[in-house]
Amino acid sequence: MSCSETLRTQAFIDGELDAAAAVEAERHIATCPECRAFSEHAADLSDAVARTATRHAVPAPLRARIMAALERERRGPRFDRFWAGILSGVAASALAAGLAALLWLPPSANSLLEEVGQAHVDAMSEGTQIAVLSSNHHTVKPWFAGRADVSPPVADFASAGFPLAGGRAAEIAGSRAAVVVYRHGLHEIDLFVWAGRGAAAQGVYRGYHIIFWQKGDLNFAAVSDTEWSELKNFERLVQAEPE
Repeated sequence: MSCSETLRTQAFIDGELDAAAAVEAERHIATCPECRAFSEHAADLSDAVARTATRHAVPAPLRARIMAALERERRGPRFDRFWAGILSGVAASALAAGLAALLWLPPSANSLLEEVGQAHVDAMSEGTQIAVLSSNHHTVKPWFAGRADVSPPVADFASAGFPLAGGRAAEIAGSRAAVVVYRHGLHEIDLFVWAGRGAAAQGVYRGYHIIFWQKGDLNFAAVSDTEWSELKNFERLVQAEPE
């Protein structure tokens, strides 16, 4: 490509620009055919990688947390007497099988509600809601490549009152989830997307409404302090998007 803004466009896609520079880069992409084509190619590549990538049943972060917990237990005063007998012979095999079964169990509806709700609360309180700031599908979608375990559907619903604002990554149920961020008036809506098994439900966490659903092999959760009716309207828009 011959455009002198190619490197800045790449930095924009990678989420490496501050807010002011990101706005300038997005404006340039909208008017430059070369950088727009570059951004669209990055989005297509992200989709292709997501379709062919291998998904592992046992996420490494979850395994690491369990092993860390076992290590903390090991340092306790009763470890030598208790675990020395457990970790021998057939008992060791039984423990390994039990651990494998634990890793395969889907999260309960309540635990998932708390995990997603707390992730939303933490981002809001820490001011880290958006890592890639853009209303452009071709900028937000490729940003998740390498940062999340899924390539989420990313659409701009501005005409329906839910404009795309950007995205970030989060850890949900031991998986690196994509979080697509939308605005609705003065409210923010976080759309969490992750692979694996989830729990279809809805509930309230610290005043935030949360709706869960599944589509294909992806789990979704929409979180916001907007009214239930508005959040359900948003869910219907997302559900209607082609895969």
